[in-house]
Amino acid sequence: MQIELHTRRPFGAQEEEVGGWHVLRVTGEVDAGTAGLLPTLVVYAVRRGAQHVCLDLSELARVDRSGAEALRRCTRAAEYAGGDLAMVAPDDPAVAEVLDDSGVSRDVPRLATPPRRRSRAR
Repeated sequence: MQIELHTRRPFGAQEEEVGGWHVLRVTGEVDAGTAGLLPTLVVYAVRRGAQHVCLDLSELARVDRSGAEALRRCTRAAEYAGGDLAMVAPDDPAVAEVLDDSGVSRDVPRLATPPRRRSRAR
């Protein structure tokens, strides 16, 4: 499933199953207008059978404090629904700094790289 929402600024989330992980690749901006979508997407993924959810934030362009708090809520949402959550840190240093300052980097387990589909050998 792919979600693209245009509020004041673009937000996107693309889902795929990779190696036992349900990966949500988040792009654009997570702010007060879009923050509520993340915990909802995580809960839906777990309720559809995902045991492990990965938020791939490597392409996230901007996050504000409400977006950072939503990321923290994603961990509780996944646990409440019976799954667990990890994240791939954002490539953008400014976004990473907001997550560090707000405690998200401390509270949400990290994966070094996002789960990727293996290319088929020929």
